[in-house]
Amino acid sequence: MIAGTKLGRYEIHSKIGEGGMGEVYLAQDPQLRRQVALKVLPQEVVANQDRMRRFEQEARAASSLNHPNIITIYEIGEVDNRHFIATEFIEGETLRQRLLATTVAGGAINRGVSRLQLSEVLNIAEQIASALVAAHAAGIVHRDIKPENIMLRRDGILKVLDFGLAKLTEAREAGPEEPTRPFVKTGEGIVVGTVAYMSPEQARGLPVDARTDLWSLGVVLYEMIAGAPPFKGETDSDAIVSILEREPRSLSTLVPDTFEALDWIVTKALTKNRDERYQTARELLSDIRRLKQRCELANERERSFAPEAAKSAPADRVIGARLNARAESSPAKRSWTRSPLGLLLAIGLVMALVAGVVAWRSRRATPSGPPVVMLMDSPLPDRVYDPETRKKGGTNADDISDILRDLPLVIEKENTSALWHREDQVLQENPALIVIHRSCFADADMAFDPQSTAHEMAEGKITSFLGYLGLGSQSTKFLVYTRRVEDQGAWVSDLEKRFPQLKGRVSTMLVAGGPEHASFRDPNTAQALKQQVQSILGLH
Repeated sequence: MIAGTKLGRYEIHSKIGEGGMGEVYLAQDPQLRRQVALKVLPQEVVANQDRMRRFEQEARAASSLNHPNIITIYEIGEVDNRHFIATEFIEGETLRQRLLATTVAGGAINRGVSRLQLSEVLNIAEQIASALVAAHAAGIVHRDIKPENIMLRRDGILKVLDFGLAKLTEAREAGPEEPTRPFVKTGEGIVVGTVAYMSPEQARGLPVDARTDLWSLGVVLYEMIAGAPPFKGETDSDAIVSILEREPRSLSTLVPDTFEALDWIVTKALTKNRDERYQTARELLSDIRRLKQRCELANERERSFAPEAAKSAPADRVIGARLNARAESSPAKRSWTRSPLGLLLAIGLVMALVAGVVAWRSRRATPSGPPVVMLMDSPLPDRVYDPETRKKGGTNADDISDILRDLPLVIEKENTSALWHREDQVLQENPALIVIHRSCFADADMAFDPQSTAHEMAEGKITSFLGYLGLGSQSTKFLVYTRRVEDQGAWVSDLEKRFPQLKGRVSTMLVAGGPEHASFRDPNTAQALKQQVQSILGLH
């Protein structure tokens, strides 16, 4: 179609894109006096009646979505056997264009470094997750979240394109220069996606649900931080093998400035087993907003301590590069601080600021009433130590409650498992101490052999869990118990190296008796536990 022609009432201005959905044109709607984006569907799609029926059904469902971060569908129409979709026209750039612009501007192209600021990364992720919450609530799965389907307006508002329409894309080959070309596998239906952003279940041709969008968002997050997607290959098949069989490099090893909490969020979104991934977009959105608030608070504190430095340097950290900018004082300020009286006044001011912040933080950190102790444990029978407790359907947490019941504290319980981590619920309680079973994240369906993959997975989960909670609460301490002697030693040291925020906050306890006879009902064990809790909390 050429400029000046019409499609129904729409006047074509120019061609603005082309892809698996067909050709896209900028057009004018004279009736409503607004610009629109017209997507004219390929003839091979139109010729397939079954696919057109499914497309129209999904497109109408998507058109019912009303959310500031989801593109608005105005009309689904047909003129002279040309099927089209009329949507709002968005002036701006795609996330792909933004990423390319930032890497080129930073001189970092082909070096895998994106210079998006952390605030921008979190803002983009928050808006995508918010759009997914609304779509999933309406029963719509996008299936093709990627930078090309995310438009960034000049006012900072983000729009996710093509909700509910991804099933329309036809199969085609993608060359090495086209890593974002659509990829389709056919089976009992049509499962589509873009290779680099496909979830493992998509890659296997299995039915997908909302969790596949959360994986794709995890890939987008990873790419915004690292400057390259986590799963790559010379061919589509190589990329799929990477998705199914390999773990991506940790963001903290690629980009040392990455916050541990952000690394943790991306890792959870990119968990291959979808039952262990984020289960809802709302859960992912909650974590992103919590991290965003924490960063804003940290930036505010930094500005309060160094107001002059804040004027000459970005308020937030830059992903992929440490900021070494330092504010230069004016000559008048330098001469002021050089005088003895001025120096004393400056020192006094700094000390007053520090004392004020310390007092403010101590008031925030000190809860009203007795300290809260959170007992986390697995209810699986082979994780419960005492045979009598096991017979009665109790857990280790029940035995620990009996031991601590006469101490001046509040006891809360959260049973957990390989699929049930409960981070948000725990943080809401603001516990002073978390008592946790070293193996509480072990899979119920796998024998817990210390040499097995199941053991490694459980280890990864508890360390990530502790690291995340350590970031979420700066005052919470942890007591990790186990019945295996080999679990002592260097474990805490290794944990503190990975998560510096946990330094000095994690204690361990061996429950004597070995795998067969360990029990909190043992008087010596009970006394040792009670004394350790009193010591950690400073109780007498």
